[in-house]
Amino acid sequence: MTQPESQPEQQFLELTEGNQGLAKLLHASLAQLRDGVAGEDLQEMARDVLAGHTDLRQIAASDAYGGMLLDHYQRFREWEQTIDPEERQHMANQAADLAADLDTRDQ
Repeated sequence: MTQPESQPEQQFLELTEGNQGLAKLLHASLAQLRDGVAGEDLQEMARDVLAGHTDLRQIAASDAYGGMLLDHYQRFREWEQTIDPEERQHMANQAADLAADLDTRDQ
């Protein structure tokens, strides 16, 4: 018998429209944030999300983190615009392959 999904894990599945591979990548990304790769503020946010104290939708709408996440997203978009289209497609293919591989491991 399998254990029911915890609230944070269910949240990731909902955000990724049931794609378990993408949900795992999202979880892994939050784990990296929790480990401090982007600074203390995002570390605290990720820790709260992974512990199930809040969810990403609430975080995005909050005054405390919404602006910070938007700033990081804008910096990502600026970086993404500088990448050669072939390299961008290569990275997108790698991410899709990784997500698909993670998704099929659970089946």
